[in-house]
Amino acid sequence: MILRMRLMACVWMFLLLGTSAHAVITLDGDFDHGSLDEANSSVAGNLVLLAGRDNFNPGQWKWLYFSADGVNGLQPTFRIGDNFNTGGSSLNDHEMVYSYDQENWFFFDNNVRSSGAGTFTFSNNTVFTQDRVWVAYGLPYPAARTVSHTAELVSSPWVSPTASGNSSLVIGQSPGGIDDLGRTIAPQDMYGYKISDPTGAAVKKKIALIGGVHSNETLGNYTLEGLVDFLVSDDFEAALLRKYADFYVYPLANPDGRRAGYNRSTVQRVNEDPNRHWVPPNYDGLDDIEVVGDALIADTGADVDYLLDFHSTVNDTFANHHGLLLPAYQSDPMWLNFKSLEPNVITGGASLIDDTGAKFGRDHLNAEFSATFETRFLPGENIDRFLSMGRNFGLAFKQTFVVSLDLNFDGQLNSLDWNLFLAGSETDLSTLSPIDAYSAGDLNGDGFNDLFDFGIFKTEYIQVHGLSGFEALFKQVPEPNSIFFTSFVLGSLLLLRIPRRSHPI
Repeated sequence: MILRMRLMACVWMFLLLGTSAHAVITLDGDFDHGSLDEANSSVAGNLVLLAGRDNFNPGQWKWLYFSADGVNGLQPTFRIGDNFNTGGSSLNDHEMVYSYDQENWFFFDNNVRSSGAGTFTFSNNTVFTQDRVWVAYGLPYPAARTVSHTAELVSSPWVSPTASGNSSLVIGQSPGGIDDLGRTIAPQDMYGYKISDPTGAAVKKKIALIGGVHSNETLGNYTLEGLVDFLVSDDFEAALLRKYADFYVYPLANPDGRRAGYNRSTVQRVNEDPNRHWVPPNYDGLDDIEVVGDALIADTGADVDYLLDFHSTVNDTFANHHGLLLPAYQSDPMWLNFKSLEPNVITGGASLIDDTGAKFGRDHLNAEFSATFETRFLPGENIDRFLSMGRNFGLAFKQTFVVSLDLNFDGQLNSLDWNLFLAGSETDLSTLSPIDAYSAGDLNGDGFNDLFDFGIFKTEYIQVHGLSGFEALFKQVPEPNSIFFTSFVLGSLLLLRIPRRSHPI
């Protein structure tokens, strides 16, 4: 009997110790972009009680990002108060995210706000499969991602330093400082660069792009990244766009606040909204904003056609992603083209009374279109969604600026393009790059300038200039090596059937 009791006691002790060791979960928010009030967070078995941290709105929270260690094989429940900065109702239908590598993110299965209890609780239906997991309010975009993404761009043939930058695309440094937790945030490099094809049109559109003004608004950075990735890509449509437009990019205007895991503000001015101080020459003492603002003025000559400032929001005034536009901008062709690609995007109004980046674009860069684009943290929308949205901005610019069959990229379809087409006629262009082959008359992307391409040119030219305008091209004296081709196509005008285009001109 005594032996049995001792054996049972050992079994219970083993189970108790084994369970206790297995269930120890530790939390950490001390890393790039991390945010958690660790001192007031606690773990009780599988229940993780979280305390939000908000430098900008004490007693509330808006950004949450931490790691939890010791979770392999466990199915913990996470709980935080619903004292969310814009009101607990902003957490209705929200879904928290988690990752095992800080690159690939997944949404929690269960996300429930209890207004009566004043809590927001989230968990998964299955156990975690690794010992460490990162958990966040939304898709994080740490300051280090801007550093690495910019470093990748240095070698691109389409990226160059701006007038205010160096060969590493650095335009200045943030001020750094001491954050609300007493940590030293060292000054960080701030970046700006130009995306352009120097062989393009003599007079090009100029577009300024800003990201990361507010430290917790990460989705805007993903959208801007997607746009930049498109602009520097080998995509034929991107190559066309680079012929017509130069892009000036400033990817992270508030790196200190992002690294400190702040909501909204900079580390230098913790109680100030940085998007209310775009006022040169000293920007009300906000050094981060001054670096970007002065660079924009110097790099663009204080003259751009478009400015887009990419943000994110939890404001449920709009049910979807939206642009905040002055009434005069709402019928802009680029914006309408973008909305045709993103039909769920909403057009919201703007007044440009506050000293925002958009107001700065209008007043100090003479932008003809200057707007804030707000992305929303919506359930199920992951990183690929925002990268794709950024690409669609690029396509919208392309649809707005590119003149179809303008082979010399001067912004017009005229006889000069016809001469270039004739010069490349009946030629194998397959060894050229797609954009060079296009400018030599390969209009359908098959590597040749032949009768199929002639049919495309003829149809487009008649649409623009009428049949008489097209016929007038043949009154010009052709070059000797084009006489046969000209005679041949003249006899084919009524017989040729136009093939489907390969290039989305």
